[in-house]
Amino acid sequence: MRKFQFGFFLAAALAASCASAHHAATGRYDPNLDGTIEGEITDVFWRNPHVRLLLSRTGDDGQEEEWEIEFGSVNTVERLGISRDLVAVGDSVGVVGRMGRNGLTAMFATTLILPDGREVLLQVPPRSRYGITESAQQEADSADPSLRADIFRVWLPLTYANPLASNLGSGGYPLTEAGRAAQALWDPEEDPALDCIPPGMPTVMANPYPVAFEDRGDAIVMRLEEWDGERIFYLEGEGEPSQPRMGRSTGRWEGNTLVVETRDIAWGYVDDVGTPQSEEVVINERFILSEDGTDLNWVAELIDPVNYTEPVPLEVHWTWIPGREVKPFNCELPPDRQ
Repeated sequence: MRKFQFGFFLAAALAASCASAHHAATGRYDPNLDGTIEGEITDVFWRNPHVRLLLSRTGDDGQEEEWEIEFGSVNTVERLGISRDLVAVGDSVGVVGRMGRNGLTAMFATTLILPDGREVLLQVPPRSRYGITESAQQEADSADPSLRADIFRVWLPLTYANPLASNLGSGGYPLTEAGRAAQALWDPEEDPALDCIPPGMPTVMANPYPVAFEDRGDAIVMRLEEWDGERIFYLEGEGEPSQPRMGRSTGRWEGNTLVVETRDIAWGYVDDVGTPQSEEVVINERFILSEDGTDLNWVAELIDPVNYTEPVPLEVHWTWIPGREVKPFNCELPPDRQ
C-alpha cells in the first residue's frame, strides 16, 4: 500500500526547507510561478490566519492595480522577530513570492524588501522558525528522563513532510468514483478557512504550529495552536467533543502509546484542498512516544468506504524542545470578508 503523508506546500523560493501558506495556497497560488512586484502599501491587516498587505502599483498596461499580498500568521512572523511596525501604509516595498493563479493579482510572499533595501525572509525552515539552536537540541537530549517520560508537554512540528506531499488533493488519494466527483466540486475561493471557520479532523493534524497534551485523569486534552483547536480523548466511556469538527474520540494506553479511535466527525474534508470525507469516516490513531522521549509520532489510518477504495494511512511527527509554548491564535476576518 502506498504511504501518504500530510504536509504543506513548500515555498518555491526556499525549496523543501520551508512551509508556506497552510490554507488556500493550493488553489490561489501557482507553485511553479514565482515573481517580484513593487508598489505602495495601502492597507495592513496584521491578524491571523495570515498577515495581509494591500499593494497599489502601475501595471504593464499603465493602469493602477491592487495586489493582495499575504504571508505567514502573526504567530509565525512574531516567532521570526517580525513586528507590526515593520511596515506602514504609504511605504514603497518590493515583494518576492508565489504568484496568483490565472492572472489573480495576489501573491504569497516569501521575502519582503523594505524601503531602505533590507530583505526580510518571511518563510524559513522549521528549526529556524522556533529558534532551535544546537544548544537547545542538546538541552532536550540531555534533559532529566523524568521530563521525557510521557506525552504531556508542548511539541513542535520540526519535520515537515517531503515535497511529494504537495500532490495531496490532486489525485494522490485512492478515491472512489463518488470521492472524485466530490473533490471536483471544491472551490478554493470557498475555503472555510478564509472565513475563519476552523477545520476539523484530520485536517487539523497537519499544521505548522505547536501542539500540547494535558492529563485530566479520565480524559486527555490535545491543544493545537492553529485555530485554537482542542481535541478530547476520553479514556473512560464516551463524551462529547468540545469542538464537533474534531469528532468523538475514545482512547486507551498501550505502554507509552496512546491509541485513539475517532468517529462522528462534523467535517467534510481530509485536507485543506477539498479532498472529501463522509459522515461514515473512522480514524484509527496511534500517538507513539520515542524511546528517549524526545519525539512523538502520530500514525493513523482513515477508513471511509464512501470516498476511498482502501484505508488511507496518515502520519505526522513532532519534536520536544524545552521552553516552548502554544500561543493563542484568535483568527479574525479582514474587512472585505466581514
